[in-house]
Amino acid sequence: MLEAKDTIVVLCSPEGEANMGGAARSMTCFGLNKLILVSPRKQPGITAQNWACHGLEVLQAAKQVSTLEEALSDVNFAFGFTRRYGKKRHKLLSLPDLKGELDAHAQPGKVALVFGNEESGLSNEELEGCHRLVTIPSEGSLNLSHSVSLALYELFGRSHSVPGTQQKKLASAEKRLKLMKAVGNYLGEMGYPPQRGASKLEEIAKFSDILDRAQLEDWEIGYIGGMFKHLYVKFQELQDQIDSLKQEK
Repeated sequence: MLEAKDTIVVLCSPEGEANMGGAARSMTCFGLNKLILVSPRKQPGITAQNWACHGLEVLQAAKQVSTLEEALSDVNFAFGFTRRYGKKRHKLLSLPDLKGELDAHAQPGKVALVFGNEESGLSNEELEGCHRLVTIPSEGSLNLSHSVSLALYELFGRSHSVPGTQQKKLASAEKRLKLMKAVGNYLGEMGYPPQRGASKLEEIAKFSDILDRAQLEDWEIGYIGGMFKHLYVKFQELQDQIDSLKQEK
């Protein structure tokens, strides 16, 4: 399984400082810290630093080399991102399929994600230097830093835990059941559902299905229960006011 610590992002001949900084920022978000710039056409300066934001450390530690061959000297697999089709090109792998390709290797080793220049993309020579070519399905071309973000999200954001985050602690079945009973009682007292063919049990079943799919945590269960209780109290107050007005008449 691919890990962030074994993944390198390589930008070939980048010229936009915003893209260099944005790529570093995205890398930090997904736990990557190895960035290589191949013959950057402009040195990353204050603009790049501003765009890097909390990824400044990654940007400042970025290694600069003259050729892609040098950047990939100790890499096991290199995946080049391109939209260029041609008879001489390898079959393009769609980005959503890239994770499956990597998961097929129990220990893929060090992996490089290679991105080309903003205007011209990867050159023919650079494409030949990659083991596989990957395309991001989209209408038209994407901004360089956006392409990096999408690739990293596909690989590390969907099913891998992101460093610095905690797994959700889902509410127990007992707490969900208590909430459903309480909600059922509140709705019944408030006369819901109206007489339109659906029973209260059917409405509760629908609500229960929604809660199950939402995969709620303890505090969320408590929040929803408190909200329904507050609505019920307000309903009772309004009902008392209506009854009082009726008695006055």
